[in-house]
Amino acid sequence: MISIIIPYFNNWSLTYERLGEIYKHLTGDFEVVLVNDASTDLDCRASAGWWMKYITRFPVRYIENSKNLGFGGSHNKGAKKASGNILVFLSNDVVISGNFLPKIEAILYEHKNEVIVAGEVLSNDTGWNMIFLHGKPAIISYPVGWLIAVSRDMWKRIGGWDVETYGKFDYEDVDLGAWAVYNGVDTVGLYLPFLKHLSGQTINPLHPDREKYTIKNREAFRNKWTTKLEERFP
Repeated sequence: MISIIIPYFNNWSLTYERLGEIYKHLTGDFEVVLVNDASTDLDCRASAGWWMKYITRFPVRYIENSKNLGFGGSHNKGAKKASGNILVFLSNDVVISGNFLPKIEAILYEHKNEVIVAGEVLSNDTGWNMIFLHGKPAIISYPVGWLIAVSRDMWKRIGGWDVETYGKFDYEDVDLGAWAVYNGVDTVGLYLPFLKHLSGQTINPLHPDREKYTIKNREAFRNKWTTKLEERFP
């Protein structure tokens, strides 16, 4: 089974649209795990209850956080609740117009589950993923966080999203890229035309704390990985 984990905070209409697209386009053995990240809008609970009660074609599980945990913490809770041997971490601002599950399964099967699959992998300098190794700039390729899929065994090896270092948001996917480089694990992109990331719908890029978080987590990322990667690649 594949578990599709979708955290959300308020703005239920966005999640509702994704659930409708999943119902319309996805087939196979899968479940959806909804993680309500301490939403203040009561519709976010009641509407999820409707999907759990009336949708029978695939299971819908529901978790409600007692406090807002953000990207990493919500995905980690969803992964613990999930039943699948493949975990798909999906943002609720990804428009779905086709069945992406078979390609995920095919890639994982081809590589014997020893890869990380993503909607896209960025290998250029994005402004987030540059680190100095041995005094020289290096670019860390990383799987972009709007869709990431791994086997459950791989997720156990990764140890989950690093919320201790990065808090609620920013740099989790770049950190995963660094983990993959350090451990010699390939990241493979789907690049499917029927997956479109709307961007900026789950976290407001103009949020007054966003720049502060980014600067803080950039420093945390470099502190965590510089020495490790220099020792791994002398």
